[in-house]
Amino acid sequence: MPASRCSLSRWPHSGWLSGSCARHGATDSAAAGTALASGVKTVNGRIGVDAHGNEAKNVAQFAQETGRSAGVVSDVPFAHATPASWGAHVASRGSNHEIAEQMIYGDLDVIIGAGHPLFDENSQPRTANWQWMTEGQYTDLQSGNTGFTFVETSEEIEAVADGIDVPERFFGLAPAATTLQYNRDSLAQAEARRGSGRTDGEPLTADQQLAPFEADRNDIVSLPDMTRAGLNVLSQNDEGFFLMVEAGAVDWAGHANATTGTIEEMIAFNDSVEVVNDWVEQNSSWDETLVIVTADHETGYLEGPHGEPQWTSMSGTAGELPTDGWYSGDHTNHLVPLFARGAGAELFYDYIKGTDPVRGAYVDNIDVALMNFELWGEDAEARDSDGIPLDVTIPELGDPGTGPGSLVISIAQNNGVELTGGHNIGDARRYLGVLPTISVTDSRAPAQAGGENGGWTVSGQSSRLESGTNVLAPGYLGWSPALANNSREGVTEGAPVRTLLRGGVGLAQPQTLGSAVGDNRLGTTGLTAEVALEAPVDAPAGDYEGELTVSLFPVD
Repeated sequence: MPASRCSLSRWPHSGWLSGSCARHGATDSAAAGTALASGVKTVNGRIGVDAHGNEAKNVAQFAQETGRSAGVVSDVPFAHATPASWGAHVASRGSNHEIAEQMIYGDLDVIIGAGHPLFDENSQPRTANWQWMTEGQYTDLQSGNTGFTFVETSEEIEAVADGIDVPERFFGLAPAATTLQYNRDSLAQAEARRGSGRTDGEPLTADQQLAPFEADRNDIVSLPDMTRAGLNVLSQNDEGFFLMVEAGAVDWAGHANATTGTIEEMIAFNDSVEVVNDWVEQNSSWDETLVIVTADHETGYLEGPHGEPQWTSMSGTAGELPTDGWYSGDHTNHLVPLFARGAGAELFYDYIKGTDPVRGAYVDNIDVALMNFELWGEDAEARDSDGIPLDVTIPELGDPGTGPGSLVISIAQNNGVELTGGHNIGDARRYLGVLPTISVTDSRAPAQAGGENGGWTVSGQSSRLESGTNVLAPGYLGWSPALANNSREGVTEGAPVRTLLRGGVGLAQPQTLGSAVGDNRLGTTGLTAEVALEAPVDAPAGDYEGELTVSLFPVD
């Protein structure tokens, strides 16, 4: 997604014609990774936390909460910004050891990546360098004190890829300092020869060009094999899994304006995508598995050669380097491709924000996570659930406008939630309504409830709101939970939930309405909430309808 000074609404008109708009204010891998993983926008440099420093739940965590397994695979250090976005929550992407601490001792089932302290860029032994982990963390991995089966040779990772002795949890540390191939000396020397790092957009002459794979290669495990290893481990869970695979060094190649390195990385990534596709067709089906292919941001302002301001495509002949142009050494706001295939892929159409004259329809980067939350939220198991209708009318712009031993839930006067108001607040129009009282009656004996720590929790999640073909994502809905008049002491209401336009994730994923444990759980208690829709000011007019589902979970 373009940054604020190149907003989504302005981008189709100015993005391809303004070098300034494309170059300035772009996201970095930390903020973009957090958006893709958590559905939360944050400040550059932060990982897994919002702009205020609050932890943002990511899709990998949600997968595990719903009984699935989760893992990350990357050809750059395992604690680098992108894999860390699914495994850590830190205020600074530079806190490598803190990120490693959270990932090594965390809940992910698979971590495979580079960042080995004892190997250099050519996959050769070196004096220890503790940039990506501490000596103590490395020792714990080797000693089996982390819960992972730990391996650190290419042969051991490849064995798991071949299905040999596949463990339940797996940490594969590839024997390379930072990248599997991109930072190898042979490629760096060849790139220096051709003038890597130029950003004037001028095409290279024939004697400056270097064919992909012409430079000697490191003898090291490949990204496709690392992907196969991750799939073999995670697919042992019959409930399903989440896997993030990254060809991260393509960003490094973009910073260096390295055409050959970029192509090598993209070929490795394409081969990894083919591994995933083959796995789906041989071990699952497209009816139950979703594959998403995208990027966190563009790097290098890569297009065809031209004089600004204009846009031109790259051209070339098969077997030769393309005629291209690089115009930056940094990240840009240019739109990146997104492909989706399989179960739920059509849901992306509901999140389309507009149409770009070059790339076509586009979504926001946070929508990748929000769609995952929505798909898995609909499939989450609950003890009991009830749907509450949601209704809101958005005018045209400018117009005013119980038994013993049981745990049960009920909704008082379930006539739904009517959202009214439509007041302009900054970049949003706010509509408010009140949730009907949700009553929970718990008469279970302590042993039946799980002892003194037994209790219950009620969560809620919204569907998208629809008006004909117009759709509002559930992330635009939020709430402020409260205790109803008949509530018992000791019951805890859930935290307020911010909407997308306020830096939150809204009700696109299950959010806590209230909970109670121990003696506080007994009897009948009431929960409610002020429900808010904060829709974009340019949301299409119409009568929107949706459903808010509340679910009761026993806690023991």
